[in-house]
Amino acid sequence: MESRTKNSVKNIIYAVVGQVFGLLASFILRIVFVHTLSKDYLGVDSLFTSIVSALSLTELGIGSAINYSLYKPLAENDVEQIKALMKLYKRAYISIGIVVFAVGVLLVPTLPFFVHRGNIHHLDLIFILFIINSSISYFYSYKKSLIVADQYRHITVVYTYVSFVIMSIIQGILLVVTRNYVVYLLVMIFFTFVQNFLISKKADKMYPYLLEKDTKKLDSKTLKLIAKNTYAMSLHKIGGTVVTSTDNIVISRFSGIVEVGKYSNYQMVTNALNIVFGQIFNSVIASVGNLGAETTGKLKDNFEKVFFLSFWLISFVSCCLYMVFNPFIRIWVGSVFVLKESVLIAIVLNFYIYQMRRPVLTYRDALGIYWYDRFLPLIEAVVNVGFSIILAKHLGILGTLLGTIISMTCLNLWIEPLILYRYGLRSSVFEYYKVFIKYTVTAVVSVAVIRLISIFVLWNVSNVLLQIVVNIILSVFLYNVLFMVFYHKDAAFDYMIGLLKRIVCGMTARRES
Repeated sequence: MESRTKNSVKNIIYAVVGQVFGLLASFILRIVFVHTLSKDYLGVDSLFTSIVSALSLTELGIGSAINYSLYKPLAENDVEQIKALMKLYKRAYISIGIVVFAVGVLLVPTLPFFVHRGNIHHLDLIFILFIINSSISYFYSYKKSLIVADQYRHITVVYTYVSFVIMSIIQGILLVVTRNYVVYLLVMIFFTFVQNFLISKKADKMYPYLLEKDTKKLDSKTLKLIAKNTYAMSLHKIGGTVVTSTDNIVISRFSGIVEVGKYSNYQMVTNALNIVFGQIFNSVIASVGNLGAETTGKLKDNFEKVFFLSFWLISFVSCCLYMVFNPFIRIWVGSVFVLKESVLIAIVLNFYIYQMRRPVLTYRDALGIYWYDRFLPLIEAVVNVGFSIILAKHLGILGTLLGTIISMTCLNLWIEPLILYRYGLRSSVFEYYKVFIKYTVTAVVSVAVIRLISIFVLWNVSNVLLQIVVNIILSVFLYNVLFMVFYHKDAAFDYMIGLLKRIVCGMTARRES
């Protein structure tokens, strides 16, 4: 158990550090992008990324279902079962890659519905390159999942972010020299292949038995479990993909491709943070899965501590986003890309709600209880798209984002924890609801106080850099002071402080050694 905890902490540290470097590379590359290509290309880049993400529906949750099936054989070192599962994984993902390419090519004639060609050259070719990049990622990535399930995510993080940083440098240089978006995409395809190929070779070294040809057949019980979980996860996948991938499509349709480009700058930051939080919570999944496989005790206590830690981190980051986002965009890519205050609030609120769902979803996935809320994502998708389209006609980007907020608030925030508590933690969910409301109210009050103080302090300050510095200081200092005032008597607060001390002491000890 101790080694698993160490691996989880290591995975989190590597994920955060890697994403910091990845984010810096993305920021610099975006500056080069907006100065070498037109706003239309920025919008197309975001739109096609969303469409390709929607094509990931063909994966249908197969990966998550097989990952769940890997936890027990990994814990028991059942090599034959692992080999059989990985053989199934390989066949499934190669088939998915082929289907993604075929469906993508069939979508080419529909592109004029989503975007006017305008000043964009080779639009069909650009979309096909996006499809190629997506499809080839499936041919080797299945082995990456084994490394992650075995709690060695930090290894894949190194390959991912080193590759990404090198790719960004080369793309930036070639954009300056050629100003050619097609060349930019060709580099992306090359590095997608290389990254997945190298991770695959690393997996072969870590698990030499993957190269063995003799593989037993999976028993009917395991196949039925995978089929059941795949069906449940496919519904989650469909709903989740519709919710996360349709915003840019709706914005493009009702507000124009240039507005998609503006929103994409905010999206780049929130997506980067989503990846960081995703890495953090995914690093926890294997530990929770193993805990659930070994014992049913302490799960609820463990979840409550994780939820408190998550709230502190998510609410603090949300506060910083709200205070710094617009001045940062202004100084980063220019005032022309700044969105209205109301849209900013909707972006931050979307981020906060989505991230606050993460602890519940992490435990749900780790415990394999996808089945009980399998139809929820489909209902969420219908509500989300329906409200987004209706409101986008009248409110533009703001309406699109409000549609997502409405669907998450009316459905996910109360049904998902109900399922977790009933079938996973096996206790009453009402205490969770009370805690969630308390957490959210204190976060809103804290951010409102900090915003009012910021307005007073920066009343006559026009220097954007100074605004950013002051808002960062106010957010970091005041938010955490208010947080301590509200929660210093909570048992979870003592646990959090103790955990932070252990992490700092561990890092100090490693430096001294």
